[in-house]
Amino acid sequence: MPLYKQLVQQLIVEIAKGTLKYGEPMPSIREMAMQTELNLHTVHKSYKELQMKGLLKRKPNSKAFIIMQHASPLNNMDVQQISIELEQVLVEAYVLGLRKNQLQQLLSNISQKYSFL
Repeated sequence: MPLYKQLVQQLIVEIAKGTLKYGEPMPSIREMAMQTELNLHTVHKSYKELQMKGLLKRKPNSKAFIIMQHASPLNNMDVQQISIELEQVLVEAYVLGLRKNQLQQLLSNISQKYSFL
């Protein structure tokens, strides 16, 4: 997985867990690059993807802020995109040998890990 996607996933988890909260400013791209030891362009790409997902708002010449998209209902396009991505993961897992009982156990473990599920 590309580094920018790894950072996106890590930040999404932090938002979901409440470590990063609504309205809270994010570190600048430069600060995040230093904290994560990633290239400035990698962090910029991560922030841009979070912005496209509706989780981050950036103003010109200003810091980025966490915004809460899930406060409003998902539209059909969002649900369809989630469905496509989930299906891809499940099909790949099956091809790699994951069976139904193993999948159920994984989902149970993940659900216990995150109180919001």
